[in-house]
Amino acid sequence: MLPEDVPPRTTSRELVARIDRGYYSRPSPMRVWRGWLTAAGLLLAAGWCVWGLLDQPRHHAPGPLAAAHARWERDCQACHIPFAPIKDDTVLTTNLTRSAVDAKCEACHKAAAHHSLQLVAEVGSCGSCHVDHRGRGADISRVADRTCTACHADIASHRRQPPAGGAETTLPADAASITRFDNEHHPAFASLAKDPGRLKFSHGRHMTAGLVFGGPSKAAPFTYEMLGTDDRSRLMPGDARAGDLVQLSCNSCHEFASSAARDETRLTTTVLASSPAGAYPLPVTFERHCVACHALPYDPADPAKRLPHGLTPEAMQQRIVASMLEESAEGRTAIDAPLPPRGLPANPRVSPLPETIRTQVHEHVDKARGFTRGVCGKCHEAIDAPLPVASLLRGADDSTLASGDVETWFRVPPVGVPDVWLRKARFNHVPHRGVDCRGCHEGAYPVALAGSTGASPLDNQLVMIAGRESCTGCHGPPGTDAAGKTVGGAPFDCVECHGYHGLGPHGAAVTAGAPGHRGREFFGVAPRSR
Repeated sequence: MLPEDVPPRTTSRELVARIDRGYYSRPSPMRVWRGWLTAAGLLLAAGWCVWGLLDQPRHHAPGPLAAAHARWERDCQACHIPFAPIKDDTVLTTNLTRSAVDAKCEACHKAAAHHSLQLVAEVGSCGSCHVDHRGRGADISRVADRTCTACHADIASHRRQPPAGGAETTLPADAASITRFDNEHHPAFASLAKDPGRLKFSHGRHMTAGLVFGGPSKAAPFTYEMLGTDDRSRLMPGDARAGDLVQLSCNSCHEFASSAARDETRLTTTVLASSPAGAYPLPVTFERHCVACHALPYDPADPAKRLPHGLTPEAMQQRIVASMLEESAEGRTAIDAPLPPRGLPANPRVSPLPETIRTQVHEHVDKARGFTRGVCGKCHEAIDAPLPVASLLRGADDSTLASGDVETWFRVPPVGVPDVWLRKARFNHVPHRGVDCRGCHEGAYPVALAGSTGASPLDNQLVMIAGRESCTGCHGPPGTDAAGKTVGGAPFDCVECHGYHGLGPHGAAVTAGAPGHRGREFFGVAPRSR
């Protein structure tokens, strides 16, 4: 390249001269918005600080605490940890912050795990379900349905595989997806699938006038004049006459604490004692509800001789033997006189009763044992219970008993009738007292049952409690049916009937096939004053 072809060199002065030195004084949209945003931020910060000085409770929380937590409204540290979110759905939430915040709640609220197969990683924190700061009257235990359906809409994918041979191996098909309470999206009540009890009881027979159902019967119909004075005054309506047939109703046997006498004390189980007053009826007892029509005679020749209810085989044997011995002078003498002292093995102790008396009493005891077993077998299952022959009826010492000196008596296993039928839900009769009993317990009425379903009203295994169909008519969205009748309107969210921790209120207390009243813990509970 020739020297004349090289362009002249540009100096720095010439380069600086190209820049407009007044560019910073001209208005710029970005600079204007930046100034406004800065001013707005300063104003908001100042307003936030002023609000905090004037109204501290509302400044730091969205609303007052629930009534149960009101005492800690000015002590935030009681439930909160600085910079530790109380909910799960935040950026700052970690396993450490969640455990620390949940420990604050668990210090007062000891809650059981929901299910043995739950995925621990999917279990929400306390604050994610129980939202506070919604006012004094807020019920923080009434959680939204989405907290339940998040798993129960597809429950199979939200639980661990059960161990081989475990109690829970399969999931019912209709429980795989639950999204709301109605006849299509909620399974049938599993507790009502069958009667777990061993009691032979027919509502159809007892709800019929005279307590005799259909066809020829050996028993004569019961009239009110056949009842005792106390039972007649309790069961006989005011407009009935003594010669009328006995007509039982639901409240003849299923009594609530509010209808009991003020000074009466009734034995009840721990489940009922811990339930709200009036939620469930008091237990049906033989001494109050059955003995009026069902005496327990043990002598076929003398119905006036009766046994108390609930005796053990040993006590039953002692009472019958003692009663039979009382009928003879020799027997009374043997009861009062002590047995001779035990001698040497060569001299075994011998019963003081003559052989003729001992044989005669033994025969009467055999007849009474068979007759009593038949009487108890009308309502209960009788299981063999071998017992040694009573000492006064033996002919030899205990050590030389022959095989014939053992008698086969019987025992009655627990009836297993549940005090609370809906094991995974709660129910309260008090809000439903305006509903006719027939609306939910139609199966207890023999005419309605035989005409509607064709089932035998004498079937002991029929469950007299209606299923979900009797609930969805009221517990659902408000509206009208095809006949123009108003339906729905009552709450139907999950927590209306179900609890969460520990599978609800009765999951551990009542199970299928649980023992009945015998062998369970009881409390004497006096009804509330009216």
